[in-house]
Amino acid sequence: MQRKWIVTAVIAVCLAVPVAIRFMAPPAGREVELTKVVPREIRATVLATGQLVFRQEVQLSAEVIGKVAAVLVSEGDSVRKGQPLLRLDPTVYLAEVAQQEANRRSASIAIERAQINLANQKRSLDRAQRLYQAKFIDISRHDDAVHQAELAQVELRASREALSQADALLSQARERLAKTEVRAPIDGTVTALPIKVGETAVASTTGIAGSSLMTIADMGAIIAEVNVDEADIAQVAVGQPAQVFPAAYPEQPIGGKVEQIAMAPRAAQPGATAQGRSYVVKLRLDETRPALRSGMTSRVEIAAGATVKRPAIPLQALLNDGQGGDPKGNEAKGARSGTQGTYHVFAVENGRAVRKAVQVGMSDDTSQEVLKGLAVGDTVAIGPARVLRELNDGDSVIPAPASPAAAGNTPVTAAKPAAAGSAR
Repeated sequence: MQRKWIVTAVIAVCLAVPVAIRFMAPPAGREVELTKVVPREIRATVLATGQLVFRQEVQLSAEVIGKVAAVLVSEGDSVRKGQPLLRLDPTVYLAEVAQQEANRRSASIAIERAQINLANQKRSLDRAQRLYQAKFIDISRHDDAVHQAELAQVELRASREALSQADALLSQARERLAKTEVRAPIDGTVTALPIKVGETAVASTTGIAGSSLMTIADMGAIIAEVNVDEADIAQVAVGQPAQVFPAAYPEQPIGGKVEQIAMAPRAAQPGATAQGRSYVVKLRLDETRPALRSGMTSRVEIAAGATVKRPAIPLQALLNDGQGGDPKGNEAKGARSGTQGTYHVFAVENGRAVRKAVQVGMSDDTSQEVLKGLAVGDTVAIGPARVLRELNDGDSVIPAPASPAAAGNTPVTAAKPAAAGSAR
């Protein structure tokens, strides 16, 4: 019986010792991704949104009112300057031209009649002068002859002016007739064709039906037009490089350069609430791609300064003392130096997390300059994000295997905690 108790006690001890060792051993530490503070190239960028537009785009509108008789092109067709595109019904304008031609002929006839009358009055004046010199008529009849000759000259001048007026009216009528045939003002491609045969074209600049005939654009030249906030416009200059991210290629930026900066802010849309103003900036693209279309939404990053190497850490290492998240604050306004707010990082010293307050400076899409709180060569934790949010000052940490995403962040192998070595 005593032997049975001894065996039972030995088994209990064998089971209890590993459990006791497990619970009495210090914790192994939390796995974190690590990197070092190193000089990194940081270039502040101004972020803006806008759309792609064709450099040369013409919206054709009717200059005269008329029913569309024929549409000579289709959407997508290439056209040459001067090529006929559309014809309106010319019946009314042909009749107007005929009327003005008749008025001009009448004015010409009136001139002939005035010339004949003037010649007759001059002959009458010559006879009256001879008779007056011979004392056969008195002075009053002589004066009447002079008056009739002068009046005939005035009538001739009036007839000639009437002819000039008839010529002008005829020219206007012919011009209106010519406008019933719409021709291409530039070489390009028909990008929009809202009008159809049988519809009435209206000579108007408003958006009513029939006011727009078609749109022609030079497809070979497309630019980006973006709206830059008034707080950032001072950082933008002509010639600065930029990256354009069209909606069709969100992961394949297109290089470009700032070509033009508006001097006046964009006019507010009717009914829009008055907020911060923005300025239109035009950017020339270094290349064109088949899927690029006018009106396509685009995001642009304009390089707003020279590239300088500064002591920096990855953005994901920086934690906001208040609410966490993006240290740059308002992304829509780009990176700036002197970012507001207080931040901290977790440095790793002797296998333990050490919370350090830092003062930050310039930043870009991946890196954040550190002005105070860290030195070049210090090791900091950069993830995972969930672990960083739960990490406390003094916690034991161990380096996690470097992930592909962190490969460019100079991963390091930190010294393992002294208490954790035996546990692993």
